[in-house]
Amino acid sequence: MIRSTRVLAIAAIVGLLLAGVVVDLPDRPSSAGESRYTSAVVAPTAAVNTWFCPGGSGPQGIAELTVQMINGSDEAHTVTVSVLADGPAAQEPVMFPVDIGPRGRVLIQPSERVPGAQWVGAMVEANGSDVVVEQILTASQGGVGRSPCLTRVTDRWVVSNGATRSAVEQERFVVMLLNPFPDDAVADIELVADVGRDSIDGLVIPAQRVVAVDVTDEVTVAATVAAFINLVSGRVAASWIQIADGAVAGRGARTAPAVPGASDLWHLPVAGVGPARRDVVAVSNPSAADVAEVDLEIMAEDPGVEVSPIEITVRPGRTVLVDLAEQGRLGGIGPFSVVVRSLAEVPVAASITSVTSAVDSTDGGDEEVTGLTATGGADAASRRWLVPAEVPDSDRAASPGGATGSLVIVNPSTVGIAAVDVHVDGESTRSVEIGPGRSRRLSLASLGADRFVVQVDSSAPVVVGRELVGLTSRSASLGVAVEEPVPISSLR
Repeated sequence: MIRSTRVLAIAAIVGLLLAGVVVDLPDRPSSAGESRYTSAVVAPTAAVNTWFCPGGSGPQGIAELTVQMINGSDEAHTVTVSVLADGPAAQEPVMFPVDIGPRGRVLIQPSERVPGAQWVGAMVEANGSDVVVEQILTASQGGVGRSPCLTRVTDRWVVSNGATRSAVEQERFVVMLLNPFPDDAVADIELVADVGRDSIDGLVIPAQRVVAVDVTDEVTVAATVAAFINLVSGRVAASWIQIADGAVAGRGARTAPAVPGASDLWHLPVAGVGPARRDVVAVSNPSAADVAEVDLEIMAEDPGVEVSPIEITVRPGRTVLVDLAEQGRLGGIGPFSVVVRSLAEVPVAASITSVTSAVDSTDGGDEEVTGLTATGGADAASRRWLVPAEVPDSDRAASPGGATGSLVIVNPSTVGIAAVDVHVDGESTRSVEIGPGRSRRLSLASLGADRFVVQVDSSAPVVVGRELVGLTSRSASLGVAVEEPVPISSLR
C-alpha cells in the first residue's frame, strides 16, 4: 500500500497541476493480456436491451444511488428492474416491474429494496431503444453526479483520472464493479498514481453482486490515480465515483462509466475554458511496449477559428493530463470540443474532467455554478441520439427557470455537412447544419420544458454530449446512441 508519508511528492504534483500544462504519471506495470476493445458509446440498439448501472452507496454512504428511467416514445413501457447489492457471496437479485408512461419518467432508489446494503447497483431490462436509463449519485456533503448506465459488459476497463487527497481535499475515489452473471468474476486492478504504483490482484466479484473498490484505502494522498482493470475471468460493468470538498479539487460529486478499452480516435464534445473553470483531458496508454504520439485537436464552433493541436507523448503504461485552462491558445475562441487522435495507431483511452467554482459576476467574470463533472470519450458516432435534459429535483425546486445547460453536437466528418433536426416530446424544435470538423452548442433552456428528452436526428453520423447546470451542481455526459453507431475512424 502507498503510504501518506509521500506528502512532499503530492505537493510537487499539485504545483505542476496548478502551474503547468502536462503531467506525465508514473509507469504502469506491463500486462501480458491480449489487447481487446469494446466501443465506449452507450447504444441500446437491440430489440431487448439490458442496462447495467454499476451503482453507488445506500442512504448512509458517500453517494446515494438513484436510478432514472425515461421513456422517449409515445407508447407506455414496462421494464424489469433487478437490484444487486454488495456482499461476500452470490445472491439472487431483487426483481420487480416498473411501468413508464408515454414520455414518462420514473425515479427509484434501489437501496429501498435491499435495506442495510452499503453499496447497490441495478440492471434494467427494456424492450426497444426508446427507454434511457441513468444513474444519479447524491453526495453526502452536497452535489449531484450523473451518467448514463451501460449497455454492455466487458473484461477490460480504464479509469484515467481519480484522486485520493482525503485529508486536505476530502477526496474519495471509488471504482464500482457490477457482475450480472451467475458465476463469480475475478479482476486484477493496477493503480498508477503520482506517488507510485500499487495493485489489487485476484479481486473476486461474486455472482450477481456489486463490489465497491475504495481506491482511497489503497493509494492514499494521491493527486491523481489511474486504474487499469483486467478481468482474469468473467465480465463486469464498471463506473467510478469521485467525491471532493476542497480548494483545489472543488466541491461535489462526479461519476462516469469507465472506458472499455482503447481506440485511436476519441471525441470529447463537452469542453471549455473560463475564469472559474478547469477542464483536464486525461489520455492513458494501456500498451506494455508502444509509445503513443497524440494530438489534441480543437474543434471550435466558430468556423473562422483555427487552433493548432496540442501535441503530447504518452509512454507505455502511462497517463498524461492536459490542463486546458493553461493553454493560452484557447482563450477567447468561444465554445469548442476536443478530438484526441493517436497518430501512430497506438490505441489510447481518453476522458475529460472539469471543476468549476463560483465567480462574482460583478467583478467582470461569468457567473459559474460550483461543481464537478466527468465525461468519457466517444469513439463512435450515430445518426440518432436520445439525451435526457433535466436538472435534479433539489435544484429544480429552487430554480424555477427549469433546465439549463447545453446540448453539444459534433460532426466528426472531414468532408460532409450534417443536417441535424432536434426534437422535444416528438416535436421538431430546431434544425441546424454543422460543417465538417465543427461543433454546435444549443441552449437547453431554448428547447423545451423543465424535463424532457431531446432526440437528435442527423443526415450523417454525429456525436452528442450534454451539460446540465442546476442551482448547486453541474454534470456532463455523452448522449445515448439509438441507431447502430459507426467507428469515427471509419468516417471521412
